[in-house]
Amino acid sequence: MRQPIIPRKLWLGVGLLLVISFFGAGLAAAQEDESPVVVTTGSPIHPTFPLLDAAGENVLDTGAPVSTMTTCGACHDAEFIAEHSFHADAGLSQFTTVGDVPGGQSWDSSDGPFGRWNPVLYRYLSPEGDARVDLTTAEWVQWFVRHPGGGPAVYSRDGELLTDLAVDAANVETAIVNAGGELESWDWNESGTVAMNCFLCHYPD
Repeated sequence: MRQPIIPRKLWLGVGLLLVISFFGAGLAAAQEDESPVVVTTGSPIHPTFPLLDAAGENVLDTGAPVSTMTTCGACHDAEFIAEHSFHADAGLSQFTTVGDVPGGQSWDSSDGPFGRWNPVLYRYLSPEGDARVDLTTAEWVQWFVRHPGGGPAVYSRDGELLTDLAVDAANVETAIVNAGGELESWDWNESGTVAMNCFLCHYPD
């Protein structure tokens, strides 16, 4: 008995349907597996953070100056970093009587830039009782380059806050040499002090 002959067009139609079904099922499965693409912003290394003022409030709301110690201190131990960074300390913690710095010169009063002769600026931080005052603390803060703040820009040579010192034109920590070469008083509460500025080194670009 002769087997019925299946027309060639029927074979092609069935094959085409199988191919379409296979690819259609695969496409549907792929679409089900796709999760929504999450677009991230900011650095992959450091999270985005708000800039805070000294009171811990967002500066966009308060309009107050940014406090790096409060902003960075929200996650990092900024006080510890400032206290243990020679770059910020600049020799303040080793400040001593002129000539008593181990391995220093007879005119040095610390082992850091706060207390040593600066040959680039040709200036000298005057110790207490100096007959001729060159740089007072306030002028050192103004003139000295590459100091990130903190240390002598916040604390006195005895470790007190500069803002707690009594204003006295005879004190090299609360005075500045005016244009006439005379000492005049400097009030840290009016000028403000310079906290360690983390952003001088840690910046997005």
